[in-house]
Amino acid sequence: MRMLNRRAHILFEAEDYQLLEAEAVEKDSSVGELVRLAVKRVYVEPKDGKMEARGKAFEALLKFQKKTRQKGRVDYKELIEYGRKY
Repeated sequence: MRMLNRRAHILFEAEDYQLLEAEAVEKDSSVGELVRLAVKRVYVEPKDGKMEARGKAFEALLKFQKKTRQKGRVDYKELIEYGRKY
């Protein structure tokens, strides 16, 4: 298990906290663990996926550029249309 070394003080409305407590008991977890998991799912994991997708799109553009290169000239209109696919 990783060492937790940062603290955040979060205030919830009573009803929301009761729901979190009930969920934590049901999952044999803590409210803090539920909040950390939610933060990862909403803010961390989507960014990892976006970077991977951007990398693939960049590689595709490089391949396309190699195919369309004409003595130093680039057909920007064709390149833009190709980029709109991603």
